[in-house]
Amino acid sequence: MFHGNFSNTLDEKGRVAIPARFREVLSSAGDDRLMVTTFEVVGQQCLEAYAPRAWEGLVENLQNSPGAFSETRLLFESVYVGSVQVCPLDRQGRILLPQSLRKQTDFESEVSFVGVGQKFRIFSAAGYEKVLDTFRTVLREKPDRFNDLGV
Repeated sequence: MFHGNFSNTLDEKGRVAIPARFREVLSSAGDDRLMVTTFEVVGQQCLEAYAPRAWEGLVENLQNSPGAFSETRLLFESVYVGSVQVCPLDRQGRILLPQSLRKQTDFESEVSFVGVGQKFRIFSAAGYEKVLDTFRTVLREKPDRFNDLGV
């Protein structure tokens, strides 16, 4: 599982080194690539990355769920599933983020990796700061919004 948050630099070619702890998770599963798609958290565009087996599980669960023609499912499949790109890790533990994914984010040179269990998110550094600010505000002003999380 992916845990913690880390910062790294995106180079001019769109390559970024995956944090060592995240590479360890991939390596222990025998994976040398990531499935990367677009996402958004509280208005901040980001990318979500899965190990191939976790991605396959998500797609399989989606395809086995009811509502094959629901508007929500069609939208989710068309954008979230349809945007996925296979990103192999190079010998330095970097991935090349395809232009098709980068153009949907506001990435500059500094990015933040955030482990959230079976996947991790990649935000611009400024975007992740906004997510943190939103979390702190909600926690301070409306803490009951977190009651249904079961934590």
